[in-house]
Amino acid sequence: MIRPSKLVTAPIAFITRLRLALMRHEELTSVMAWAALIGFLGAITSVLFRDAIHLFEFLLTGKSGNLVQVASSLTRWERVVIPCAGGCLAGLALYFGAKFLPGQRAVDYMEAIVVGNGSIQARPTLIRSLSSLCSIASGGSIGREGPMVQLAGLVGSKIGKFLGVPVPRLRLMVACGASAGITAAYNAPIAGALFVAEIVMGSIAMESFGPLLVSAVTANVTIHHFLGFNSVFQAPQFQFFSNWELLFYAILGAILGHLAPPFLALLAASKKQFATLRWPTYIVMAVAGILVGGLSVFVPQVWGNGYSTVSEILNGQLVGWIVLAILLTKVLSTAISVGSGAVGGVFTPTLFVGASVGALVGTVLHFLLPHVTAPGSAYALVGMGGFLAATTHAPLMSILMIFEMTLDYNVVLPLMLACVTAHYTAKVYRRGRSIYQDSLEPEREHKQSDPQEWHLQSISALIKPCAAVVHRGITLQQVLNTLPKRAVDVIYVVNEDEELVAWVNPHRLMNDVKTGKVSTIAEIDAVAAPVPLSLQEGMSLGAALDMFLRSDALTLPVTSGEWHTILVGQVSRHDLLLAVQDQIASKTGATHTG
Repeated sequence: MIRPSKLVTAPIAFITRLRLALMRHEELTSVMAWAALIGFLGAITSVLFRDAIHLFEFLLTGKSGNLVQVASSLTRWERVVIPCAGGCLAGLALYFGAKFLPGQRAVDYMEAIVVGNGSIQARPTLIRSLSSLCSIASGGSIGREGPMVQLAGLVGSKIGKFLGVPVPRLRLMVACGASAGITAAYNAPIAGALFVAEIVMGSIAMESFGPLLVSAVTANVTIHHFLGFNSVFQAPQFQFFSNWELLFYAILGAILGHLAPPFLALLAASKKQFATLRWPTYIVMAVAGILVGGLSVFVPQVWGNGYSTVSEILNGQLVGWIVLAILLTKVLSTAISVGSGAVGGVFTPTLFVGASVGALVGTVLHFLLPHVTAPGSAYALVGMGGFLAATTHAPLMSILMIFEMTLDYNVVLPLMLACVTAHYTAKVYRRGRSIYQDSLEPEREHKQSDPQEWHLQSISALIKPCAAVVHRGITLQQVLNTLPKRAVDVIYVVNEDEELVAWVNPHRLMNDVKTGKVSTIAEIDAVAAPVPLSLQEGMSLGAALDMFLRSDALTLPVTSGEWHTILVGQVSRHDLLLAVQDQIASKTGATHTG
């Protein structure tokens, strides 16, 4: 027998659950609608960036069209001067951008999604996009997909901030923008959504993957149906001769897996080598332009991201020693462009390397076994996916990317085998890491002798000496005289007991002194600001990360305790992110070394 109380409470509970379900349905519907809008605007942004590249290309070279064709039509000295000028302009954009926007930095969309609060500032991002335009349009060997994805992510961030959504929803909106950017660049909506889910977010749960798909599909429809853009690569019908040929595709995957770690190591070594130069950014990038231009004197195919050259390889128009020469010079020019700090993506150059290696392996096999193996162009197509899987450690995304580009089912079996083989071969190398991990994580200044020592529980091992510490009461002229020659992010002000009392933005200080807003005889206390957030010795990584998420600072001070504010040192955002990532890797059983 049902009690009277249940006759009352049961309908109320049912109505409550129904109301919550309807609210959740409305919420999900709202998310999908905003994801579609972000996909549309992200696609428009990508098209505008692509058109801006053509405009800058015409301004720098006096010609328009395919960059390789443009380079081939130029004289030898023009092939050197134009990349040099473009590199110098790209460096000047970054140099003066840092001067005019003190304290602001361009938050990468991956950082905004994974560990940030989803906020991407517009002006630093636009400055970096302008720099990228100069590099790409002048023949820099770097992909245009990086800035396209970043700008689309900016669109998602701005829409989310305008709506005032909470941080988790804001991160998802940035991810929707990134998904739209990848789709607009490669005509691969499923792979674009999976790229963000698998590589960036690390989850394919439908709560997040669904909006990514909606954004990607909207971007794809906008680009190819409304605006009429064609596919990026025009590949012929894939030829698959026999089941025995699968063995050769597995061998190709193993070769690509062994080549991926050296390729990533070359990019890292180039960055490290250019970082040793104490020259201004615009000089470094101009020198890189000269080096790339010098290579283009002999091999004009090094100009640009390699779209046109990959299409020629896929259609069998480039074979043999020519492909080998282009491959070697293209890898070198890409390392130079990336190492110099040029803003752009490495996704397309990665596809280029895979296509070239695949074409070389396929040509040799077809020469030895013409009745058993397909032409080299078939291996080039599979090689693109295999090398992408080896460098990103995302084989499923790589398979879908190539399949969506070709829409040819015959390529699926060889592609699956090569991608999986390449992925697991590259994973054998302890230092063979994802190309996007390397782009997010800067070099550690102090590596531990035992890799397990980096799996930290607190910030204690991350604390470094403060770069600039001054005592209250001294004049601004004394402060400027004591600043180190290298750039510093913040000046800490302490009292006679070495307790932290304030801090100063050095970029804003020097700008105010130059413009006459403050006098050099004024005391530091006149321009110092209270420290809103500080870390404490022994604080956990999670608590410290929460502090950084509440601040835009690149570094935060560390004091001896919550009530004892003696300045101990400082912790950088990058070092903390590395430690958090290592903690996650150690708990999931992943191998991680410095």
